[in-house]
Formats: sequence, C-alpha cells, structure tokens
Amino acid sequence: MPVSAYLPFLLLLTAVFGLWMHRAIWIGALLAAIVAGYFSGALHGLAALWIALLAALALAYRRVRANTGSSNRPVWQALVGFLFFSYALAMGLALLPGFTRVVLVDAASLSPGAAPYDIAVGFPKVVTGILILGLINPVLVRSWGELGPVLVRAMPVFAITALVALVAVLLMGYTTFAPKWTAVFLLWAPINLFFTCLSEEAFFRGFVQHELSRVGSRPVLAAGIALGIAAILFGLAHFAGGSLYVCAAAIAGAGYGWAFLRTGRIEGSMAVHFGVNATHFLLFTYPRLA
Repeated sequence: MPVSAYLPFLLLLTAVFGLWMHRAIWIGALLAAIVAGYFSGALHGLAALWIALLAALALAYRRVRANTGSSNRPVWQALVGFLFFSYALAMGLALLPGFTRVVLVDAASLSPGAAPYDIAVGFPKVVTGILILGLINPVLVRSWGELGPVLVRAMPVFAITALVALVAVLLMGYTTFAPKWTAVFLLWAPINLFFTCLSEEAFFRGFVQHELSRVGSRPVLAAGIALGIAAILFGLAHFAGGSLYVCAAAIAGAGYGWAFLRTGRIEGSMAVHFGVNATHFLLFTYPRLA
C-alpha cells in the first residue's frame, strides 16, 4: 500500500489531537485530511458534501440550543437535535456513499479458535466524533493536571465494567480466556483509542447522554434515564455482532456512561471503553470465537 494511502488518516489523527489544542488545528487538519482523502481514494463522490452537511447540522443545533430567548426553543432544539442524531448515526454506521475503508490488517486470526479480524480505518465515524466535540459539546479536559484526577475517578468504573461485561460474554459463549501478546496490538491500540473509542464516546456520551441529561427539571432522574438510553442505543448500534453482542455492548455502554457521569469528561468514558477493549484483546479470544 502506498504511503499516500495513510496520509489522510494521519491528518485525521492530527485533527483528533487538535481537539485538545486549538480550534484552528483540528479544523485545519480535518480540511487537509478531506483533501488528502480524495487524492488517496479514501473519499470520493459526495463525501465532502456529507461531511459539510454534518458540520452544518452541528452548528445549527448549537445555535438553536443557545437561543434561550425564544419560546419555541425546546421544540426547535428537539427537532434539530433529532435530525443531527439521525444523520450522525447514519454517518457512524457508514450508510452514506463516498467513503472507502482502508484495510491495514486483513483477516488475521489472533488466537486459536478466533474469528478472523481485520483492522481498517475510515472517515465517517471519526469525523462525526470530531465535529461533536469540536462544535457541540467540548466536554474535554483542559490541562494535563485535570486529566489525572479524571482517570483516577474512572479507574474503579473500569474495574467493575470490565468484570461484568467480560464475564457476561464468557457466559454467553461469545469468547473464552486466551491470554496473548501480538505486535498487532501496537497498531490496534491507537486506532481503537483515538478513532473508535473517541468517536463512539463523543456520539453516545458526548451528545446523546449529555443532551438528554439536560431535559426536564429533575437533574438526577434525567441523568439516570439519559445514561440508560445511551447504553441501550450503544448496544443496538452493535447489531452486526448478533443479539448476544448487543446485550454485552449495552452492559459495557452502561459502564462507559457511568464513567462519563462520574467524571464529566469524555476522557473518563474513553479510558474505560479502551480499557475494556484492551482487556478483551489481550486476555480473551478477540474479537470472538469462530
């Protein structure tokens, strides 16, 4: 594979890092990634239009939400929020044309009895996460000093979530105990953390849970309901893995939502999400038994 095929995703990774740095960095890197994507073939056709439409909906939602002087604001916020949710979900599930997944590792069997697994990268889900955190809800730590306490508060949530979720998939017969080390982890880890975990947590926790928790006059009740809805939706989004995987993902999603609620920062839920995924990868059959 030519080096140019990796450039769009290195720029996309730069845009992710730019979320913690400065708006000009993530916007500039994202625009450069889109241009490079067309040259490399990762993007084609109307892909840029779909991304621009997603950004426009994100800005429209933020503007409607900020218009507190309007008596119709709740109605418009619900309408535009639902439009953004639906469109972002379609992007995240790669339902729109114009995006090509670039396969980095093809059909690898990571342990005896494991189903073949490939590592691939694509634009839609990552761009969605970047735009949510960049334009709608920048629920990010503001300094290295803030990151430490967030991770400490997330640690017990990780321990409980990993135990419950992985015991669940073991009992379901989805995986089995199979500790291993493979160099593939060195590629898998940054992609999983900064592409998969960031984008999924931005959507399900940074948008769905965050916005639903602000509905109504009873914050504690709203926060609990929002956590549950986001967890269920997270499970349903993993329907491709079958009904057992949907249940396991919903259980894990509840843990990620708890981490977000406990820390108030997306890094908290990202850390728990990545920790569970990494534990699954290193200690159990990954992604599942064949």
